[in-house]
Amino acid sequence: MRRITLALLRTISELIFIGVAGAAVYVLIDLLAARLEGLPPYIFDVAKAAVIIGAGVAGVKALGDFIIAALRPRIGDRAYSVGNTFKVLGYIAAITAGFFKMGATSQIALLGGTVTGIVLGLALQPTLGNLFAGLLIIATNFVRVGDTVRIINWQVPYQWAFNPPYKYFSPDYIYPALMGKVVEVNLFYTVVVTDRGDELKIPNSIMLGGAVVDESASQWSQQRVVNVRVELPLSVVDLDRLEGDIRELLSDLDVRGVYLNEQSDKDYVIVLIRLAVPKGGDWRLVKSEALKRLLKMRAELIRANEQRFLCLTKGVCKQP
Repeated sequence: MRRITLALLRTISELIFIGVAGAAVYVLIDLLAARLEGLPPYIFDVAKAAVIIGAGVAGVKALGDFIIAALRPRIGDRAYSVGNTFKVLGYIAAITAGFFKMGATSQIALLGGTVTGIVLGLALQPTLGNLFAGLLIIATNFVRVGDTVRIINWQVPYQWAFNPPYKYFSPDYIYPALMGKVVEVNLFYTVVVTDRGDELKIPNSIMLGGAVVDESASQWSQQRVVNVRVELPLSVVDLDRLEGDIRELLSDLDVRGVYLNEQSDKDYVIVLIRLAVPKGGDWRLVKSEALKRLLKMRAELIRANEQRFLCLTKGVCKQP
């Protein structure tokens, strides 16, 4: 509560400063207009419009920041969507007020907007592309602050480290994408903090023009299922009982399937276990816990059947 009060006082002081500064500049323009009668009046109208737009944008930004600070303790990261939407509407209102101050009628505004739009549209295509993409992202909740996403776009280079085939020991599907948490969505770029802790700023046009894998829990997402593979010596396992033993070992985990995946080097069998991750859980922890138990089971089987393992698998047989 105290923090909200301080934020409110700071916002009020900013608004007072913006209002006083804007009014002072506005009066100064009137004084200059009275002294410099030789200059065309529209010059001073444009200057006044610029003051209105500048003061309006600054005031709207201050209010939008306060809305985010006030709502975040209640609705979490969704407060950014509310605050950013307020800012967008406020900016549009400030710019519109500035145009009307210049005495622009609807016909003049339409004609001027058409000509200006053609010229500026070609010159500012990347900037305007990011601006309109930002408006769409905010309006449609394409991505939201707090979402964990994977960004798939050829304009965001991504390369995973290559390992020899025998080192890649998992059939899990790989998205060639950067993964991170969305921490800010503004009108020109989206800020994502990667799982390494790096801050990545992505232009909104690239974000909207690519594919996004939403890792956050949503109403459409299916439950995540991960695969764990372990290699067991054929000499120490009972294939008929193996599936039941593994299910019993992982009984407190959500086992979706146990499969004999393939035979390896004639003397080993690769077992594939599919595990469902609890909603909101970390798949890495689930996979790590399952693999740890399976490796312990492997060590115990080898220890209990050491002679068979050494003789049938390693070829080291004791002479009778």
